[in-house]
Amino acid sequence: RGHSRPASIQRQQGIRFKNDGKLKSSIFLPQNENISLHKEETIMNIHVTNHSPNTKMAGIQSIGTTSLVNPICQKRKEVCGGICEHCYASNLCKMRKSLNEHLTENYIKLTSRLLTPTEAASVPVTSMIARIESFGDVANVIQARNYIRIIRAHKWIHFGIWSKNWGIWLAAFKKEGKPRNCTYVHSSMYVNSVDGVYPRMQKYVDHVFSVWDKELYPDVIKLSPKSECAGISCVQCQKCYRKGGSYYINERLM
Repeated sequence: RGHSRPASIQRQQGIRFKNDGKLKSSIFLPQNENISLHKEETIMNIHVTNHSPNTKMAGIQSIGTTSLVNPICQKRKEVCGGICEHCYASNLCKMRKSLNEHLTENYIKLTSRLLTPTEAASVPVTSMIARIESFGDVANVIQARNYIRIIRAHKWIHFGIWSKNWGIWLAAFKKEGKPRNCTYVHSSMYVNSVDGVYPRMQKYVDHVFSVWDKELYPDVIKLSPKSECAGISCVQCQKCYRKGGSYYINERLM
């Protein structure tokens, strides 16, 4: 409420469920790639989020959208046992109206048409490390391709991409290629579970990120101590942003 949603936002991705009612992560393949909301628009300004000093992501900027208008994110919140049931980002966006407005504008712009090289280069990212999507996820291939263009236009910055929608990213990487200055982190869909990586996507994935409840987490880290995400400053840790190191990264559910 409070934001009019173009019809194209509501008709981007089909959602299907397994027979057991669990959402399938492998079916988010591109549809309606040629959607255009603003044909007359020539320059798009993309909002960059600066994270508060007392947060895990202090010192890292992010480019992203809000999960509140993303139909895939909204469907995943309904999946029992899914990590999206615990989505802190949606609660934060509900509390911070101005942030949600900026991220909603990003969603409309980034999913509507491809950025020009000038627009991609003009996105005001200045931190040495930056994150793609810290409050939501990609909704279509246009959005993922736009992120790739932004990453490639900022060669001096290293980007971390987080996503559950590997099908969208696979199509985008095939169109645009994967820039050298980024790592792709696949986020496991369920708590206490590690997603397998689809064979055609394996060459693009640098890490698989999984979340565990407080009962199981100590045993997981005991088996693989180098995989721990201790919940400290991302700038200090950087496991997710480095190529190499532990392929699997594990975090305790907060």
